[in-house]
Amino acid sequence: MKLFNILCKKNTSTKESLFKKNISNFLKNNSGSEKYVYFNLEERLRNSSIYAVSRISGSKNLGVKLLWILILMGALAGCCFQTYRFVTLYFKYPIMVNYRLESQGNAEFPAVTICNMNRMKSEFEICLSSDICVPNKTASSEQGGLTSTGPLVLRKRRNYISCKTHFNGYLHKQLGSAEKFLEKYSELSSDDRWRYGHQFDDLVEKCSFRGKSCESFFSSFPNFQYGNCFTFNSFNGFSVTAEEMTFAENSKGLELVLNAEVNQYISISHKIGFRIVIHDASEESNPEENGMNIIPGYQTNILLRRTLTKRLPAPYKDHCMFYSINKPFVGSQTLCMQACIQEYNYAKCGCIESSFITLSGRRQCNIKNSTDVCCLNKVLHHLSVHGTNCECALPCVSTYYNQISTGSIWPSKASFFKEKANTTKQDWKNYRASHAKVNVFFSTLDRSVYEQNPLFHESEIFSHLGGEFGLWLGLSLVALFELLETFFYFVNYITKSPR
Repeated sequence: MKLFNILCKKNTSTKESLFKKNISNFLKNNSGSEKYVYFNLEERLRNSSIYAVSRISGSKNLGVKLLWILILMGALAGCCFQTYRFVTLYFKYPIMVNYRLESQGNAEFPAVTICNMNRMKSEFEICLSSDICVPNKTASSEQGGLTSTGPLVLRKRRNYISCKTHFNGYLHKQLGSAEKFLEKYSELSSDDRWRYGHQFDDLVEKCSFRGKSCESFFSSFPNFQYGNCFTFNSFNGFSVTAEEMTFAENSKGLELVLNAEVNQYISISHKIGFRIVIHDASEESNPEENGMNIIPGYQTNILLRRTLTKRLPAPYKDHCMFYSINKPFVGSQTLCMQACIQEYNYAKCGCIESSFITLSGRRQCNIKNSTDVCCLNKVLHHLSVHGTNCECALPCVSTYYNQISTGSIWPSKASFFKEKANTTKQDWKNYRASHAKVNVFFSTLDRSVYEQNPLFHESEIFSHLGGEFGLWLGLSLVALFELLETFFYFVNYITKSPR
């Protein structure tokens, strides 16, 4: 505190001679280098770019010095507090969401998945209870391929077969018809399930896209709840132009005539109709969680409007993922979660859930064995309570199709009798009971875009810190280097001062 005492004694109006005496004694008792450091430091403090420091050093009145010291301490405290608040917020990586409406000349048409609400034809029910089964029809091997066991239908399995329904290791309660059917149906191979379900040629009687036949642009996959499902435009990348938006409904989108084959419904199918899911072509279809029901006897028009969501990857809060790049083998968040839960199931139970995505080389759990069933339920309960470590974040880019549907009776009597000669009113009723017409098209090519953007860009940390230092201390970048230089001289003076 030697330097501070000298500065405080210096320039007082009543003790100027005492200051000179103190300086003289200081210079007598210190070497030449220490004298240089002292005078250099004194000059730097007096001419400091920080106004409060220069006032402390240059003021002649002790009260003024103390006032400026208090001001400097308050400014330092305020600067540190505001800087801490900003830096804390900055490293939370906050975001802002911008909205815009984009007008485009063309739009990619979505994928459209169609399923019959009856998973298995009644003519094949005998195959569940007999080793001898001679089906009347076989599935075409050219119609698509198996992609997975379909989206999760875990709710249905747990409703019918749970840990509480066993005794001494095996199911003991009297099973109803639905439970018995699901038990036997789950034991079928994927090929048999496919063979026993409604085939494409039976389900889709007519398909046209922009006025042209489109039966060859379908892929297929099995679904545990709905049986055979078929997806239009999953790989073809069809689009619609602004000119085509002026065409009639059946020429600017997808037109389908569907046949439910109501005479082939089994007893546990309580609803008649179709399940339709409209989704982005790059995403997996999930009929259980998404989609809408289509009723026979009506023409349903589905008008689409696109909403695009763009998220930010880590370190921003959503930690979104590009599944096509980061996890190409699962392809979507839903399948990623299924695969992750299957890993938990296999680690704890030594088998995997049969209604989830299958993993090669892993044994499927036996739903008739209570040990397997109870273990699966315990795993799911544990995950629901404690969460998972699954790295299955939201996709960075996702497209959602807002849907507005309208319906009208179809076909009319007049059009039916005109197209089909020698038919009766009962024929018309029977046709309506099993058939439906669906038109899917865009209501507009405009799309809503919600895009996440960083609240602070990387360079903004310097501008914000510069603003705080300038507001509270009057510091600029150049003045900061000057402050560091002064600090160096001060440390040099302290280390060389006699103790």
